[in-house]
Amino acid sequence: MTFVNKLSKSFRWLRCSTLCAILFYMFFIGLILHSTSQKLQQQLKEQGTSSSSSSSSSSSSSSSSSSTQADTKMAPNVGHNGAQRWPNSLQELEKQQQKHEQKLRLQPVANNLDSGNENNQPQHQSHPHLQKVQNASKSPNQPETVILAASNVNEKQILAKAFKRADRSRDGIVSIQELGQYINRRIVEHIDEAIMNNAREFRRVDIGPADGLITWDEYHRFFLREHGMTEADIDEHSEIRHTALNRRAREDMMRDKARWSEAARTDLFTLTIDEYLSFRHPESSVSNLLELVDDLLRQFDQDGDDQLTLEEFSDLNVDDDDDLMRKSLISKTLVERREEFKRIIDKNHDGKADRGELLNYVNPKTPRYALQEAATLFSLCDENKDELLTLKEMTDHAEIFLQSKMIDTANSFHTEF
Repeated sequence: MTFVNKLSKSFRWLRCSTLCAILFYMFFIGLILHSTSQKLQQQLKEQGTSSSSSSSSSSSSSSSSSSTQADTKMAPNVGHNGAQRWPNSLQELEKQQQKHEQKLRLQPVANNLDSGNENNQPQHQSHPHLQKVQNASKSPNQPETVILAASNVNEKQILAKAFKRADRSRDGIVSIQELGQYINRRIVEHIDEAIMNNAREFRRVDIGPADGLITWDEYHRFFLREHGMTEADIDEHSEIRHTALNRRAREDMMRDKARWSEAARTDLFTLTIDEYLSFRHPESSVSNLLELVDDLLRQFDQDGDDQLTLEEFSDLNVDDDDDLMRKSLISKTLVERREEFKRIIDKNHDGKADRGELLNYVNPKTPRYALQEAATLFSLCDENKDELLTLKEMTDHAEIFLQSKMIDTANSFHTEF
């Protein structure tokens, strides 16, 4: 019995010692695994930190280089030493943008002038300098200063070409008669071209469906296509915000919206082919000119006989005459009006002007209209008041001439009417 007890005690001790050994080995293995995992995690962290720092340094270098390129593109001015500088104000940026937009608008004007110059260049070819400006505007890495500088040179070339064509006596100066004759030729060309192209453009717009009437939606889609938008872009375009259009295009769209209601006489929502001409070129539409005759009779016909006498037309009323003078329909002074009535309006010299004579008077194709525009330009730009215009006087007042009927005939009419 004692032997059995001793044997059982020895077995219990063996079991306990075995269990302790197993626990000790498990604890030791756990420590090894823990230290190994910590080392691995530390190594992974160090690798991640080094890779992120290298990527951030590369991105910062690329961003700095791209910002340098952006600075080169966007810096719109050049200092006296040739270095580029930033604009001083938002007004300067806006002014430069307006110049760039005006340059784009004047490109077809330059092509028009090229088509009638002495070298008889083909009409589809633009001036070599214009091609340089167009290529510069297409290059993504070209600084805007180059475009703006080219625009200024281009404007001078346009003015010089127009001056040469207006100077029929070839004496290096332009008289008010020469300028009036040149403006009259430009006006007649513009109106004849507008009338000739009206039917073709009407068919291009009237496509949904082609029913002989143009809706605002049809014209709106045509307008967006003319400004380079695809059909998919037009379907997604917001007419309320016009975010896809530049400022100049948005202004033109707002102007067209206001003009639509004036042109739509038979139906507020559609335009006929004659109403479309009045909408696009109000100076070319006979119906629009008849409305101007009505305005004159409403303003001056005191006895209601549907005719104007010399005394009625000469009656000065500055407040009521502002709109008519803005449209170059009447002169400002009593002497000018009396002379104008006798020499221009009253063709049969019976002392009265009927509707036919008044219609001829308000027609922009008459020389009187262009001569009045020339007189306005002379009053603004003939600095020495010698009643002669030099090329320097024109270039010194480039902005006035570039917006006049001498250069930008169509836009000048649209603003006026």
